[in-house]
Amino acid sequence: MATVGPILLATAFSTAFAADSPLVGAWQLDPGQSGQAALYLFTPTRYSMVLAATDRPDIADMSKATADELRATLGPLLANAGTYEVSGDLITIHPLVAKIPVVMKPGANEVYRFRIEGKILTLRQVRNARGVAVDSAPTLKFVRVE
Repeated sequence: MATVGPILLATAFSTAFAADSPLVGAWQLDPGQSGQAALYLFTPTRYSMVLAATDRPDIADMSKATADELRATLGPLLANAGTYEVSGDLITIHPLVAKIPVVMKPGANEVYRFRIEGKILTLRQVRNARGVAVDSAPTLKFVRVE
C-alpha cells in the first residue's frame, strides 16, 4: 500500500501541470495575416491543426473537378491531429491523422518553436516530418479564442 500513495500523487501532479499548460485552448490565426484562416486546438495531451488559404476556388462538384482545380483547393491546406509534447519553447507533434500521408507515418513528428505573450501565440516550424530542418518557415501569429 505504500507504493499507491506516491503513484497517485505523481499522477495528480502530472495532470495538474498539463492542465496548466499555456497552450491548452483554442487559437485562431490573427486576421491580420491575410490570405489564410486557421484554428489550432490543444488539450493537455492532444492537438488539432487546420490552416487553409482563403482564396481557394469554390468547386461545386468535387467529383467533376480537374486535377488543377483539386490542387488549387487542397494544396494550400494543412490538416493534422494527434499527440504533442512540450520541451522549453519547442512543441513536438506526433500526428495520428494528416492530409499528407508521410506526416502520419509511424515515428513521424514535426517540431515547432512557440512563444506565448498574453493571448498571443507565435509559432514557427523548425523541423518537418521527414526530419529536415526548416529554415525559412513563416512565423504564424494566433489569438487565444478559448
